[in-house]
Amino acid sequence: MSHDNGQVESNAEALSAAVRIAQFLSSQGLSHKDNVGLIARNDIHVTHVLLGCLFNATPFHAVNPQLETEAIAALYAITRPKLIFCDGGDYELLKSLTKDWRPKIITLIDHVGNVPSIEDLLGSTKTAKNYAPVKLVHGGDQTMAIVCSSGTSGLPKAVTITNSQLLLIAPVSGINDVVYTTAGYDWLSAIKCLLSSTLNGAVRVVSRQPFSTELIVDIVRKWQVTYCYLSHWQFNELFTSPLATPEHLSSLQFVQYSGGWVSAGVVQAAQRIIESTLFVCVYGTTETDGIAVCINPETENLVGALLPGITVRIANEQGDRLAHNEIGEILIKTNQNWNGYYGNPAQTAQTLDSEGWFHMGDLGYFDKDNRLYIVDRKKDLLKYKSMHYTPNEIERIIIELPDVQKVCVVGIKDRLYGDAAGALIIRKPNSHLSEQQVINHVAERIPVEYKQLHAGVRFVDRIPVNANGKLLRNAAKEIFKTTSRMPKASL
Repeated sequence: MSHDNGQVESNAEALSAAVRIAQFLSSQGLSHKDNVGLIARNDIHVTHVLLGCLFNATPFHAVNPQLETEAIAALYAITRPKLIFCDGGDYELLKSLTKDWRPKIITLIDHVGNVPSIEDLLGSTKTAKNYAPVKLVHGGDQTMAIVCSSGTSGLPKAVTITNSQLLLIAPVSGINDVVYTTAGYDWLSAIKCLLSSTLNGAVRVVSRQPFSTELIVDIVRKWQVTYCYLSHWQFNELFTSPLATPEHLSSLQFVQYSGGWVSAGVVQAAQRIIESTLFVCVYGTTETDGIAVCINPETENLVGALLPGITVRIANEQGDRLAHNEIGEILIKTNQNWNGYYGNPAQTAQTLDSEGWFHMGDLGYFDKDNRLYIVDRKKDLLKYKSMHYTPNEIERIIIELPDVQKVCVVGIKDRLYGDAAGALIIRKPNSHLSEQQVINHVAERIPVEYKQLHAGVRFVDRIPVNANGKLLRNAAKEIFKTTSRMPKASL
């Protein structure tokens, strides 16, 4: 169902449209050796393209249209799709970015004159009823999709997804459920949500509109959504909003979130709003899929128990295995083959070592009950007066302040001591929160001197994030350095 225009489509209608797309791909000579570009906001037609590609065993490369032009150009220069499906408003941009190989471009909505549209492909065919999906040449290890890494430390990478990885679908929704996700198809979770709801017979709601608390409350109320997938920052925004009330959200039975940290306090507040709802934190990466799951997290940093088929080792900088409650890099081993980053064997080798361990750069530890905790990103580890700390642990303290809407802690170079912690903060409307109040709160909650806000606080209107809401700390650091301190109030 489309929230934007009320269009309702049955699974039978979606199947028919997907078959016609698959037949078109075949007529164009596309096979498993080619790629199809998909860059569009969530819409019913996007489902047709995605399923059509799967039926024809032609990998689709989904890219978020909100990415910077440089990132879109770099990603499609790697995979060079022979055909691209896009929104009409992005046609001229994609035509310019792909002029070196000139793929066929087809619009999904807002059609452009003399440019093929998806409507041209959906007419009835005599052979549709007898269609059989293309058999896989490489079995479960065949690449079926290409999605994007987070790109928090540079340009996103093109991550291959195999057929076996796509088949790892949790049976969490059923025929009585209404499913909604804010994620785009450049995220593996959105693809899994589509496949799961289709196979389990659940109703799925889509919307092209950008995320807002008002939008998601409207969707949940109007369609009586029971299963909802959110990114971490969206979870934070929703459940710290005055719109998050039992009246607005009572239909929700299952809320899943991932992609970054959510304070246990925010989860507990959400539980008080809709008491019978399950809140599920999923820790994973695009490359490995889900790693661990925690239901109703009650402790900070906890991401729960490992999923079946997953092995995790906590290692120090020398690669030695660490004991319980010792923080180190999280190394991951799955029971799935991974075909690496498309066209980037060097980066693939850095991520997946010769023994099959993924080095994703997360820091964490196991407690005595073998529950996994995530502390921060290894590359975000900071050092002040020879002592290490992570920005995440200070952010968790600052977000406790009721006047704080968003926060990002960065390390500002101090010529004597190293990385002095500084906080970028977006205050809630009409707030008069001061720098000194924030500094005092951190000092009260964290006893050690090297984790204090020695670089101070900057109040800003925005904090840089990527298209999926993940913090861009390098960009945040530059904003911090170029933003003036708020003047102290006169006495």
